[in-house]
Amino acid sequence: MSTIGKFFVVLNLALAALFVGVSASLIADSDSYRMQLDTVVAAKAALQIESDDTIKTLNSDLAQAQGEAQRLQLDKSNLSAEKTALTENLESERQQNADLRESLQSIEGKLGDLQGTNGQLASDLDGVRRQYETVREERDAALDARDAANSTANSATNSANLAEGRATDLTLQLARSTERAAVAEAKLATVVSLYKVDLASIGAQPQMEGTVLEVDVVDNVTYVVINLGKRDSVQPGYTYDVYNGATYKGKIYVHNVNESKSAATVELGGNAAVSAGDRVVTRL
Repeated sequence: MSTIGKFFVVLNLALAALFVGVSASLIADSDSYRMQLDTVVAAKAALQIESDDTIKTLNSDLAQAQGEAQRLQLDKSNLSAEKTALTENLESERQQNADLRESLQSIEGKLGDLQGTNGQLASDLDGVRRQYETVREERDAALDARDAANSTANSATNSANLAEGRATDLTLQLARSTERAAVAEAKLATVVSLYKVDLASIGAQPQMEGTVLEVDVVDNVTYVVINLGKRDSVQPGYTYDVYNGATYKGKIYVHNVNESKSAATVELGGNAAVSAGDRVVTRL
């Protein structure tokens, strides 16, 4: 065999040995790669299962979140509608409050006018009472004079033969007294017609006398408590003059009456302030 032939034989042997070695190495590497592939595939399958479970969980959470979002949107719409209704109600209430405030101011103004009118009427009534007392005194004096003249005239008639001239004078005096009585009656009738006075109600208060128990001043109004009440036949509207000795302290007007006491206010001031212990009397 030639040298070249030997060389190729050796080369073939070397190549064969190299191929065997490389094949063995490749086979070993292939087994290793197959094991790694199986591990990766198993890991991938596990991850796929875990991913599917996670996706299901997230989808469920997403659906729940979407439902909650829809519920919240509905609540928001409802709250917006309630807010609009409440705003409208609030505006309506404000308008009603403004109307009520305006009505209250009007009522307060009318109440002030009525209080002023009541004060003026009370003052006018007191003036009428004073005029009535004056006219009544004049009428009583005229009637007394007429009665006295009648009595004197009757006596004079019995003694006419002895005092004819005196009888004539007494008759004239009687006529004049009667005329004065008629004038007084006419004045009284004029006062009653002008001021619409009920003589029965004015003269209904009986004569009585009592004592001031308490005095209190609130907002420039003097309140007085006296020891006369229902058991003494006191009625709201009665008036009393207040004295302390010879000092005239004014007139009080009764507002409230209980069994043994009455509450009044000072209607007309006098020469001094009313105080506990003062005497109250009916002025006829």
